[in-house]
Amino acid sequence: MRLNISMRLFRRENGIWYVEFERGKKKSLRTRNKAEAVRLFNKLKREYLAGKLMILKHGVRITLSEFIKEYLEWCENNRSQETFQKARHVLKLFREIIGDKHLESLKKKDLDDYVSHLLQLGYSKVTVNVHIRTLKAAISKAVEWEYIKSHPFKGYKQLKIQQKPPRFLMPAEIRKIEQTIDKPEWLLVFRLLIYTGMRRSELVNLFWKDIDLERDIITVRKSKNFQSRVIPIHPNLKRELLKWYPAVGRVIPFSSKHHITHKLKEYFIKAGFKDLRVHDLRHTFASLMVMAGVDLKTVQELLGHTTYKTTEIYAHLAPDHLQDAIKKFPV
Repeated sequence: MRLNISMRLFRRENGIWYVEFERGKKKSLRTRNKAEAVRLFNKLKREYLAGKLMILKHGVRITLSEFIKEYLEWCENNRSQETFQKARHVLKLFREIIGDKHLESLKKKDLDDYVSHLLQLGYSKVTVNVHIRTLKAAISKAVEWEYIKSHPFKGYKQLKIQQKPPRFLMPAEIRKIEQTIDKPEWLLVFRLLIYTGMRRSELVNLFWKDIDLERDIITVRKSKNFQSRVIPIHPNLKRELLKWYPAVGRVIPFSSKHHITHKLKEYFIKAGFKDLRVHDLRHTFASLMVMAGVDLKTVQELLGHTTYKTTEIYAHLAPDHLQDAIKKFPV
């Protein structure tokens, strides 16, 4: 009697080789080397015939540590460096707190325990919500890779936070801060953030070749969501950039976003804005655009928001839009 062995060897987008068998069940060979993958594949076929893979008929048992290693390899190659670093930090902490469980044993209670632990450590609700989103995204990939049949954290709610209007600067306040900046390179940093709405991580990855002063556009190639976008150059910013032309390499000579935060905070405090954050410069760009009548959809595109909902925090600053809404009241 001849046995029909339904198995195939394939490689995923992360470069790792896998074996698929029995109605779509998959097993990672944990190697990027084709020769090694073929050797392991042949060994698995022999073991399959010997009946040593029965456990795989009921699903692949993979530990949290094993999954984290594989997921981070994929994340590093397919997501921004900032997203990768965030995932590495969150997943490592999650494993340390709940233990190195098998993926199929994860429950909502594990995430509850993790959230409670973070709050006890003094993490803000905003930061805790970042951890929740990061973990849910990672486990979604485990479901996609068919390591588990369903998402254990599906429907898990983020912590409720009292929403506050975004903090932003008015033109006079912008000029006040500019007057305190005594170094030309830091004035360039400040104006780039104000006139483009870029994130700090995007700014440190900006090169002079990404700035086209003939077409008046800046191309942001390494964004948070791993997608490029184009930002038109404001005339005031163009005058500032022309002071540095021609130039090559990175626009900002230092590559740490934390260094940007630390130095700009010094100027903010000196100008009398001790509670101002660097991220508020991004809010300033968006808020002043909306107040000038730019529609939210355009602002979403300029900021690089993946969802319209994120941009809606600026909706209250659109006076014309609100006036039009009131006029539609039927009585």
